[in-house]
Amino acid sequence: MNIIEAHGVVKQYDGVRALDGVSFEVRQGEIFALVGPNGAGKTTLLRLLTDILRPDEGSLALFGTTNLRDVMARIGYMPEERGLYKGLSPLETVSYFARLKGMGGRIARTAAEEALREVGMGGHARRKLEELSKGMSQRVQFAATIAHGPELLILDEPFSGLDPVSARDLQEVIRNRRAGGTTILLSTHNMEHADKLCDRLLMLHRGKVRLYGDIEEIKERFSDDSLMVEYAGAEAALYGLRSDRIGENMARIHPQNGIGRKEILAALVAEGVDVVRFEPVTPTLEDIFIQVAGAEGERALRETQAAQESAL
Repeated sequence: MNIIEAHGVVKQYDGVRALDGVSFEVRQGEIFALVGPNGAGKTTLLRLLTDILRPDEGSLALFGTTNLRDVMARIGYMPEERGLYKGLSPLETVSYFARLKGMGGRIARTAAEEALREVGMGGHARRKLEELSKGMSQRVQFAATIAHGPELLILDEPFSGLDPVSARDLQEVIRNRRAGGTTILLSTHNMEHADKLCDRLLMLHRGKVRLYGDIEEIKERFSDDSLMVEYAGAEAALYGLRSDRIGENMARIHPQNGIGRKEILAALVAEGVDVVRFEPVTPTLEDIFIQVAGAEGERALRETQAAQESAL
């Protein structure tokens, strides 16, 4: 079953197409990445999915219905711009958001306590939010997103500004939710998080779909068939092969003239190379992102890295 289905979605602002014929599907129980540089159309797409905006053309369905208003209670949405009431406690805040999703008061409070424990904030449930660190506040925001037991989580840059420990903890909560059957749409600039967490992805650039599909298949598609060899001994032992040095006693070999891996490995051994490791080079999502999105993608990755460093 597809939880999200988009077909030819168009959204314009003053004649500019923020989304230009976007089509994709998100399957039940998967973690799906939405990536792209600033201005790619990601925020517009999330606003359409949460029924804040409506498409100008095309169709968008959640849980099999195009009447999105009817299924909003089945969704948990965590926006990039966090919104918490500083004068309240985490327990009061999460209970309030759970009630907004239709839970009764006593049930909402119990669900809030469970959600706060899940994100590691059970011991801080009655403190004022204004007393908490940014990372702790983001954990509370995530608890408010999951307390009502949504079937679909839409997370917009959930790791932004988090220190590495908090980011790792939140990733674990996301994996656990997925293991429990929750479908997760993760919008992020951080290619490492997308690579570690997600099954498939949609990459937008200037409102258009640039990449869509299984992450491992996309990596294979962008592979240049080069090989990484780690060896012991002198560099001169790599005679006769086109290679780039990528570190001490490591090289990237580029096969030529149809020569296969077995032949290359045999040639290295015949040359007396003490091979420690020999494997295909798999491009990272970061490499692919920069290749597809160009300078805009590289700038987005630099901004993400700077935000992560500022959180330390």
